[in-house]
Amino acid sequence: NVQEAKFHKVLQPISHVVLEKKHAKEVAFAPFFTHILMHELMHGIGPHSITLDGKESTPRAALKELHSAIEEAKADITGLWAMQYLMDKGVIDASMQTSMYTTYLASAFRSVRFGINEAHGKGIALQFNYLMDEGAIQADEKTGKFEVVVAKIRPAVTKLTGELLTLEAEGSYAKADALLKK
Repeated sequence: NVQEAKFHKVLQPISHVVLEKKHAKEVAFAPFFTHILMHELMHGIGPHSITLDGKESTPRAALKELHSAIEEAKADITGLWAMQYLMDKGVIDASMQTSMYTTYLASAFRSVRFGINEAHGKGIALQFNYLMDEGAIQADEKTGKFEVVVAKIRPAVTKLTGELLTLEAEGSYAKADALLKK
């Protein structure tokens, strides 16, 4: 499986660089693969047509060159939110919860390798900085390693999910631009 190779050859080595050893052990293939699946499914969530100034439009048209990065960020963070939702409903095993968030964090570093001029890289940088600002991810200044703040990650993911879905529904270029610049 190509995804298993990506996990073993790319994500696991990255996790040992960016996470403390005890957290790197939490990185697992099941949440990695499930999040990829949820990411792709979440591209379909949200409005496909909107009305701006009385005229029919789309989020893609309204957000112009910013749309791809916003859409990738939305799919990522909403995919994480959806995984939690399915855990809460008993569809996905709840024992995956800690591993899910830690794997997502390690995978953020994998995705940003594409650079912030590419939609996936820019979208993950948006998410990472937002979650840092919310205190859901923190860095140890001595070791330079990162970790998920369990008490804050879930509400921060829900908040960003709402903001990105609302931004697309409003078709707000100015909000998209401000969020990406921040």
